[in-house]
Amino acid sequence: MKKFLGIFLVIVFILTFNKIILSQIIIFATSKIIERDISIGSVDINYSKKQIILNTLEVRNINKLYYKNIFEAEKITIQYDLKSLFSNLITVEYLIFFNSKLFLEFDINTNINTIIDDNLEEVKKLDINYKPKKYPTKKRDINFLILKAQINNSLAFIKTSNKSKEVKINLSNMTFRKVGNKTEHQHYKKVFKFILGDLFFKIPDKNLRFLIKETYKF
Repeated sequence: MKKFLGIFLVIVFILTFNKIILSQIIIFATSKIIERDISIGSVDINYSKKQIILNTLEVRNINKLYYKNIFEAEKITIQYDLKSLFSNLITVEYLIFFNSKLFLEFDINTNINTIIDDNLEEVKKLDINYKPKKYPTKKRDINFLILKAQINNSLAFIKTSNKSKEVKINLSNMTFRKVGNKTEHQHYKKVFKFILGDLFFKIPDKNLRFLIKETYKF
């Protein structure tokens, strides 16, 4: 009986320890990819279904003016291809965002009617003196491919420096296929621009729509 109990405790310890390690790996890897700090409330792992569920995910804002986070999700469900984890192309069968929120901030110079800063870190890239960050050469180039990505029940909140009230927008439910970071797939940055485009056409303030269009060239 003692032997059985000992084996059981070892198995429980290993599974729990693996869960903690995996949670930290996910946080570290995601933070590196998006270059922002993130936090995850809890991680549920179903090894038989090859499924990971991230609960209460928050992506921190950089140099925030109003919002603590730039992105939040109540739950993210991931089904992964186990064999791909040991290759140069990590494949995700599906990625589903539930009840996510996007928080956008725009610093507007009313004198010249121009967006001079944002929390997307995109306006500064338009400056002719902007120097992109240089990354060290990788010994091993690891890419990812998401076969199916879904965004359900999402909201966007917009706050501008020249208005006291924020704008709340219901985003469309969206499905994307074969999203990755290689040129032969639909690049994840283009997907993000598509989401911004959906948001753009729903902004009720015509002047803000004009400023966003002129700044980001929609």
